[in-house]
Amino acid sequence: MHIQRVERLNENLLVTFSDNQTGEFSLFWLRDHSTDATSLNTSTLQRDVETFALPDCPEVANVNIGDNGATLELHWQDDSISSVFAADFLYRMAFNAVAPPAYELWASDLQDQIANFDFNDVTESSAGFLPVLDAIEKHGLVTFSGMPNDMQATKKLLEQVGYIRETVFGGLWDFSNNEAHSDSAYTSVGIGLHTDGTYTIDPPGLQLLHCIAFNGEGGFNQFADGFKVAQTIKDEDPEAYQLLTQIQVPAHYLEPGIQLRAEHCVVTENSQGQFKQICFNNYDRSPFMLAPAQQRAFYKAYGRFQQLINDPAFQVNFQLQPGRAVWFDNWRVMHARTAFSGFRHLAGGYTNREDFISKILTLREQTPWQQ
Repeated sequence: MHIQRVERLNENLLVTFSDNQTGEFSLFWLRDHSTDATSLNTSTLQRDVETFALPDCPEVANVNIGDNGATLELHWQDDSISSVFAADFLYRMAFNAVAPPAYELWASDLQDQIANFDFNDVTESSAGFLPVLDAIEKHGLVTFSGMPNDMQATKKLLEQVGYIRETVFGGLWDFSNNEAHSDSAYTSVGIGLHTDGTYTIDPPGLQLLHCIAFNGEGGFNQFADGFKVAQTIKDEDPEAYQLLTQIQVPAHYLEPGIQLRAEHCVVTENSQGQFKQICFNNYDRSPFMLAPAQQRAFYKAYGRFQQLINDPAFQVNFQLQPGRAVWFDNWRVMHARTAFSGFRHLAGGYTNREDFISKILTLREQTPWQQ
């Protein structure tokens, strides 16, 4: 994007871009967003300008279009400061330019296309881990091979994103069918598709499962794209979809000395109308009641979500064996496990959603002024 011309209109600048659209920027906003060294800390990118000490209409001495339209440079009259703005940044601010979703919806067609990475290859450097993060952003699901059969490998993989999240299950955890916690994960029974942590105010972002040992039959891991299911309901029954985005569903986790409670909508969108988060766990749902008509409509919508995630057409599945791991986006991908016999030992852990976002933005070298 390039700037064609700039005009002054009262307390604003009218900036016309190469697509002939004109954005209107107040002089106050432009001064507040100056990236010069006295206004913005160059190392932390924290604002240093005293925003509310600025005059209501900061006066500009000169306005120049630079770099063949790629930048706009303002010389402020009162404090002799120069502010340089990239045309792309101004365009994005003016028109709230919405980038296409970073995710791609999928169903059973992903079965043979799940991105797989070699453990040694992707843990050699932070930069080498970017393709893993790209794949998680795209599909919310990746697998690993060549995993050493110990928890140090689990820990090393998790720490490629950030610190390991502590929960009631610990930080780095391992589990088998030993009933160590009041959770069906610590048994050998089948577990239906769900997201973890619906009973927490901030559900875990990513979840890693690493198979340490398995001597038995069954125990297939199943996954479904919650975004795909949400889009399907949005297309077929907009009213049901609205309920899933509006009704806060309570959930709980109880064991001696612990009582966790939270409530979330099944589907959350971001400010741009793109899918942001799925929270669905019928096992952990707490008692709550709505007005009769809304209650019937909710059960219908909630039941439709449950029906679709259990449709094989929306699922992928595989059996984790020793040396294999799967990492998935718990804000998007539903996971399940079929019943099994014998002994099954898995290790794993959670990382926060913001740490995943932080790592991917850092490796891409994106800041709020550049993305």
